Amino acid sequence: MKYGSMSTMPSSSASESSPPEQDGKLMDALLASRRRWKSLTQLVADFIFETDDEGHFTFFEAGPALGWNDQELIGDPGSRLLPFVNSAPTPNPFQTRNVIRSRRFWIKRADGTFGCMLIYATPLLSPTGQHAGVRGLGIDVSDEISSNADLAVARLHSEIVRRITATMRSRALSRLGIPPAFDELAAMLGACGGILISERPEGKVENDDDDAEEEIVHRLQSGNAAFDSHVENLVRQSEAKLSFEPEILQIEGHDVILCRSRVRYNAPAAMALWRNNLGVWSQDDANLADAALATFASALEMSALNRALARNARFDPLTGMLNRNGLLAEISRRLPRLDRERLSGTLLVIGLDRFSEINVRFGFEAGDSALQQVATYLRDAIRPTDLAGRLGGDIFGLWLDGADHFVAAERAEAFCQHGAAIFLSEPLTLTFSVGLAARNWETGESVESLIDRASFAMRSVKLAGGARWHTSLEESSP
Repeated sequence: MKYGSMSTMPSSSASESSPPEQDGKLMDALLASRRRWKSLTQLVADFIFETDDEGHFTFFEAGPALGWNDQELIGDPGSRLLPFVNSAPTPNPFQTRNVIRSRRFWIKRADGTFGCMLIYATPLLSPTGQHAGVRGLGIDVSDEISSNADLAVARLHSEIVRRITATMRSRALSRLGIPPAFDELAAMLGACGGILISERPEGKVENDDDDAEEEIVHRLQSGNAAFDSHVENLVRQSEAKLSFEPEILQIEGHDVILCRSRVRYNAPAAMALWRNNLGVWSQDDANLADAALATFASALEMSALNRALARNARFDPLTGMLNRNGLLAEISRRLPRLDRERLSGTLLVIGLDRFSEINVRFGFEAGDSALQQVATYLRDAIRPTDLAGRLGGDIFGLWLDGADHFVAAERAEAFCQHGAAIFLSEPLTLTFSVGLAARNWETGESVESLIDRASFAMRSVKLAGGARWHTSLEESSP
């Protein structure tokens, strides 16, 4: 049965024998005491309550923090406001036999959610010293708890990202630090498997195999090869490339975090982490994985930029061939092997005859197209083991690896007889002036000497009218 909101303490047998006038004064004193207590507690509390000896509310008044009407809970057990009261190890504040000071409890709001309340409560005793109920108050600290939780998560994320960054910086190249940093992230998140993929950039320069980026940067195998392969295919799917927001997916009894990072100077990087069982990842976990991926993607981007700088230092951007420095460096790298194997090598320096007339007649864009077509022709005319490069302007260089003067002379004769057919607004045939410089392994001649001799021979042919080849027979001494 429901009681009034201002019910009093149980009366003693002594009060029953007291004169009515004395009983009235006692009741007035109790009511005045109640009003003073209520006025004071309302200044600091979000709700105040009293319960009887069975833990049922005899008085309850709450502000907007809980949303209950003042009379709504009168007569109901206090456990109605507690989550899982039967299994909770904490005491019931509405039935406590001990004083409770500043202890946090989760209290149910009228809308079914729970708020964290800082509760102060003291047991009430009858005149005979028996437990008669509890009186107390609660202060809402939900915002503080939420703020502290957010701060704790932010600190955890900051520490994990700091450790990942430190792991990557401990390596000579940041990209080499990605695999151990990835493993550390997976361990801290409790992931059983994972994969990190950097999509291969389009338009890779020809003959640049050494600089090609591995598509799979790192893989953490979970022991379930079929599931690992399934997630890897998911990461590669075009549908997964539509969003750059971290996602939590549930796949075949696993929670999977999938995230993708956009970078400015490299193809996007994609990452997946997964755990066994469902419902174990949180959005905070997904956000942390996304932050870690941003760090990994930055390292991959820096690696791509370094490769691009190295490539630009070695290759000609117009034709994709080795430039002068790249060609000379690659020839120098091969000379010691040729000397050990007692093999020759020959450098051909090839100049295009009257190339300036193409620029004048057809324009500079047509001239660039002509150079690109000649570059393709020269690459197709040599073996895979040989080298082709653009030395500058309309001058090209070919290194015939292991070829002596006679083999190179046959190749130069074919160039000069047939020239190169190109197609602009009309078909044309370009002729060549070719200078040869053969290197004998016994001389130990440097690549600088070779290119000087071959260039001088080529210029001699040009001065004589072009469309011929000439050999420099002088060789420097070792």
